[in-house]
Amino acid sequence: MVSNSEVIAPQPRVVDLGAKFSPAARERIESYLRSFVSFVPVLGLLYSDIESPPSWSLVALGKSTVDELVKMYGSFGAVVCYDIDGISVIVPQMAHIEQLDSGTLDFVGDRLCSTAAQVA
Repeated sequence: MVSNSEVIAPQPRVVDLGAKFSPAARERIESYLRSFVSFVPVLGLLYSDIESPPSWSLVALGKSTVDELVKMYGSFGAVVCYDIDGISVIVPQMAHIEQLDSGTLDFVGDRLCSTAAQVA
């Protein structure tokens, strides 16, 4: 009989995306993630095109939230776990993934923008 402590949870599928963070954006994101002391955060990106240019806001997600998103989106075969330039990222807005697959990501004010989105 296998005990609960011996059961290995399946790892979510992670897709590598081609965008790169500018050095300043990388430092700002890493500093933001280090600022959390009560849990180990995973970076989440949430898309908005209300203002121009279209951009992403940052959110720090805890393990239970990540697990729920993976389970929910995985139930219909969707991926929410990505690697962007060596940083693990959760993106629950699949319709906008192409904007994270090329170009450079940098901040414009408090919003993360992609040079690929600005060119398109």
